[in-house]
Amino acid sequence: MKAVWLLTLLPALAMAQSDGGGRDVTVAMFATHAVHAVTLAATGEGAWTATCATCAHHPLTTPIHFAKGEIFAGGPVRVTDDASKETRNATGLWHLRATTNGIDIVLSLPSERYVAAVVAAEGSPSEKPQALEALAIVARTYALNGRHWKPRAGHLPAELCDSTQCQAMHLGRISTSIETAVRSSTGETMWFHGRRAEVFFSQHCGGETEAAAAVWPTLRTAKYLAAHPDTFCIRRDKAAWHTEVPTAQLMEIAHAEGWKIPAQLADLRVTRRSPSHRVLKLDLVDQDGTRFPVAASSLRLAIGRALGWNRVRSDLYDVAVRNDIVVFDGHGHGHGVGLCQAGASEMAVQGKSAREIVEYYFTGVSVGVTSNDAGWQQSSNGPLRIRSVGNDTAYVAAIQHAWAEAAKRFPMQKTLTPEIVAAPSVEIFRQMTASPGWLLAATRGNTVVLQPWSILRNQVDSVLLHEFLHLCVESEAGAKAPLWLREGLVEYLAGDAQSGETMRAASLETALRNPSTQHESQQAHAAAAAKVRGLVGRYGITSVRGWLASGVPSGIA
Repeated sequence: MKAVWLLTLLPALAMAQSDGGGRDVTVAMFATHAVHAVTLAATGEGAWTATCATCAHHPLTTPIHFAKGEIFAGGPVRVTDDASKETRNATGLWHLRATTNGIDIVLSLPSERYVAAVVAAEGSPSEKPQALEALAIVARTYALNGRHWKPRAGHLPAELCDSTQCQAMHLGRISTSIETAVRSSTGETMWFHGRRAEVFFSQHCGGETEAAAAVWPTLRTAKYLAAHPDTFCIRRDKAAWHTEVPTAQLMEIAHAEGWKIPAQLADLRVTRRSPSHRVLKLDLVDQDGTRFPVAASSLRLAIGRALGWNRVRSDLYDVAVRNDIVVFDGHGHGHGVGLCQAGASEMAVQGKSAREIVEYYFTGVSVGVTSNDAGWQQSSNGPLRIRSVGNDTAYVAAIQHAWAEAAKRFPMQKTLTPEIVAAPSVEIFRQMTASPGWLLAATRGNTVVLQPWSILRNQVDSVLLHEFLHLCVESEAGAKAPLWLREGLVEYLAGDAQSGETMRAASLETALRNPSTQHESQQAHAAAAAKVRGLVGRYGITSVRGWLASGVPSGIA
C-alpha cells in the first residue's frame, strides 16, 4: 500500500543518475501467451491515457477497449486480457501496441517497486526478514544486470518479463514485512571484480547447489556460482519427490517436441551428470539397444509443459523403466543454481544476516549500492538512528543540533526515535520516496530520507530542522488536522513563513497534495505558511497547536 509522504519545499539542483543503485525497468507483460484484445481501467485516482509518449494526458474515467493502434497509460491501471480474463494491476507507465501477432504490452516502473513485486511472488510474508532481504538483493541484482528478455524483431523493447522465464511478479498489495525487507536493502546488489554478478535462485537445491556452467555453459567464468553442499536446506526439508510417467505418454511428448526417438522405449539411461550429481544427458533406448540422446533440461521442460511443472521438479534424480512406466525419484525443486530459498530461510532462522546468506550462496561477491561501498550502515546517537552508505560522521553534529533545535521550537509531548536515512544518490532518493528530484528531503512516519550530502551542501542545517519539525508536528496530528495546517505550522516554526497568496482551504489542500510543478508546490506552501502565521497572530501558538488533535474550528479557516 502506497504511503503518503510529507515533502519539503526546498529545490535541489541535481540530475538523476543513470544507475545510482536503481532505475526504471521495462517489463513485458502477459509474456507467456499472445494477447489480441484488452481492456484498460483505472484502479485509483490519477489514471490517464495518451495516444503518444509526448501527447496530452486524458483522465481514464471509464474502461477502454483496445485492440488496434497504439496507446500509453499511466497511474493506477488494470489491464485485462479479454480472452483469458487474466489481469495485471500496476502503477507505472504502460505502453501498448498492436502487431500482426497480437498486442505488445510493456510496463515501466521503478526498480524498487519491481523488486518488491518479485519478492512478493517468490517469497512469503511470514519468512524471517533476513531471508526476504537476501531474496530482495538477488532479485535487484538480476533486474539491474541487463536484459533477460529478448522480444522478436519489430516488437516493443523490454528487458524483463512477468513470468518465471525471468522472475515471477505479484503486482498487488505488498505486505509490510516484504516492503520493509526491500526498503532495508534499497539499491544493494552483488558485485564481483567491479561488475554486477550474474545471479539466480531456486526453491530448493536438494542439499547441493549447482554450478552455473553446468546449466548455462556461457557462465564458465562465474566462479562465484560454483556447486557446493548446502547443509541448511536439508535441515528444513529434504524435498524428496517421486513421479511416474507411462512410456507411451513419454513417447507422445517426445514426438510432439520433434525429437528423434525409438519405435518403442525399452529403457531410459543417465549418461552424464554434473559435479552436483544432477542429470545432464540421458539416452532413450530402443529394444535393440539403439540409443537416442536427449538433454535432461529438455526432458524436464517437455514433461513440465505437457503434464505440469510439479512432475519432474529438478534434474537431481535417479530414473528407471519398470513395466512400461518411467519412474523418477529425486530431490529439490528448480535448477539449483545460486541462492536456495529453503536454505536461506533456514539460515535466517539460525540468525544469519542477509549479507551472510548471499555470501554463502555466491562465494566471493560483495554487497553494496556500488562496487566501491559496503552497502547500508547503521549507527545510533541518543534517540537518533542514522542509516547511510559510507562514512557520514561529519554530519552527526549537524543532525544532533537540528534535533535539539526542533525540540526547542516544538516541545514534544511524547518520545520519538527518528531514523535519518542519507541517500547515496539522487536515484536512490527517488526510489525510496517516490518523490521528484527537486525535493531535498522527504519524511514518512519517523523516517527522514535526505538527498546525498553533496546535494544538500550548505542547506544541511535548514533541511534537517525542517524535517525534524515535520516529525514533531505529525506526532500530534490527528485525522482532523488538514494538510495546510500541518505544512503551514512547520513552515512557520522553521521561520519560513513569508508572504503568500490567499487561498481557500479546500483549494490549498488540493494544491498541497497534488502539485503539478515545483512552482505550484512552492506557492501552496507559501500560502499555507501565511495562513498559519495569521492564525498564530490572532489566536496564539498554543491554540493553533491544539488544532492538530481537535481539528480547526468551524469558520476559522
